[in-house]
Amino acid sequence: MNTHLVVSLLPPLQMFLAAAFIALPLTWLGTSLFCRKGDDYRQARARKLSLLGGIGAFVSALGAILYLSSFGPASFRAPGLLADIFSVRIDAVSVAMATLVSFVGLVVLRFSHSYLMGDARQADFLRYLMQTLAAVTLVAIAGNVILLVAGWVCMSLSLHRLLVFYSDRPRAQLAARKKFIVARGSDLALCVAIALMIKATGSTDIATITGFAQNGPESFPTAPALLLVLAALLKSAQFPTHGWIAEVMEAPTPVSALLHAGIVNAGGFLIIRFADVISASGIALYALLLVGGVTALFGSLVMMTQRSVKGALAYSTVAQMGFMLLQCGLGAFSSAMLHIIAHSLYKAHAFLSSGSVVDVARGNGFVAKAAPVRPGLILLSLLIAGGIFAIWSGVVGITIATKPAIVGLGAILVFGAMHLVIQSSRDQRSALVLLRASSTAAVVAGLYFTLQAVAVLVFEGSVPTAGGLDTVQFALMMLMLITFASVIVLQWYLPSARSSARWQAFYVHLSNGFYVNQIFNQLIVMPRASGEANR
Repeated sequence: MNTHLVVSLLPPLQMFLAAAFIALPLTWLGTSLFCRKGDDYRQARARKLSLLGGIGAFVSALGAILYLSSFGPASFRAPGLLADIFSVRIDAVSVAMATLVSFVGLVVLRFSHSYLMGDARQADFLRYLMQTLAAVTLVAIAGNVILLVAGWVCMSLSLHRLLVFYSDRPRAQLAARKKFIVARGSDLALCVAIALMIKATGSTDIATITGFAQNGPESFPTAPALLLVLAALLKSAQFPTHGWIAEVMEAPTPVSALLHAGIVNAGGFLIIRFADVISASGIALYALLLVGGVTALFGSLVMMTQRSVKGALAYSTVAQMGFMLLQCGLGAFSSAMLHIIAHSLYKAHAFLSSGSVVDVARGNGFVAKAAPVRPGLILLSLLIAGGIFAIWSGVVGITIATKPAIVGLGAILVFGAMHLVIQSSRDQRSALVLLRASSTAAVVAGLYFTLQAVAVLVFEGSVPTAGGLDTVQFALMMLMLITFASVIVLQWYLPSARSSARWQAFYVHLSNGFYVNQIFNQLIVMPRASGEANR
């Protein structure tokens, strides 16, 4: 990587693209300062200025893609004494995240113009939204730990103002308070981890710190890696501190979209940015695997019992974040980066269109009446899905010998493909229906392996290469596959058991998340506030 470059000494095009990328957070922040509430004219001006700012930020991010593809990765530092505080990294991870944040931010911003039309505080909302986007972008492009921590804390504080935008709603106050407390724990863990890494390396530069970690576990302490994992788990709504993310729905819909599609991914991004530090600690990887796997399983089960659209989407986010951190625990950091991008785009669309997806959301639950699943159909679906998976694995070159973590994660796709084949064929014994379901499964599997191959090509120059798994990682991965297979089986057989009194009791407990969130409320929130929010 080219380091210590000075923008003013670069050729004109290179200088322009680099400067635009460096100024990306300032684009959001600078525009936000002109969004002030007032009469209709000022409200209209705020909408126009915010849209221009969003377009400018997105164009700057696209310019960074051009810079990276033309000139390669680089780091830029401020001159003199400010070099250890202000520095920016241009690599595949930072550019992908900055582009993603700019695109999702622009879409959410444009949606907010219509969603809050006529609201006297629309300009204030747009200002808070852009300031939050500025902080998220700062985290994405930071080249040193000081700047990263500053963006990390500002991101949480800015989000808090959005969560309590409707301050007269008790549930919004409760959720924001819980988020605030959990976020402060994440901030503290990150700050201590940063202090320990600076002490160990004598540098605030992220590239220098990760370079030290690449020398092996014996040359880098374990404590920073564990604290980074703790900071990421708290930021990403992992079990058992997940409850706040299901309770922030009292905020405006654009806030939910921004939170679930962007800010909650910050934990995963932190792990990916310090992937070399995490990889140097086996315990840190095991912690990610265990907590991420439990959260993914828990979120998937509870999601199926939610009656509201946003409730199902919230627990879907919990499950997806767990799965993403599980990928990191397996060392598949390029896959985790791909997961962040795909999940962000999907979840932004899901929340912004939540008013029109009621019928789709109903399909997430258990079917009230369905034909029983025949053992022969299970075997046939396993053969079809497994065969498709094996063929695409060989075609793309991602095999158990070369990328065991990616193949292991892809095995979950086999369960999904089996579920698709079975659900389409359990009521209709038709060869045509079976062929259509199998073709769909083949397309999905091909898309999975193609995107994984692209992710490896794009990101593995910026993150550790996904290699072999040690004994503990392999055992945890197999346990994960068994549990996910059990969930699929649960979906097949529970519809016929819904009349059972035991199942009905289990369903009630499951829909309440086994009351983990209520217990958490009692630990960190005054009972009176909790009671008011539950009215």
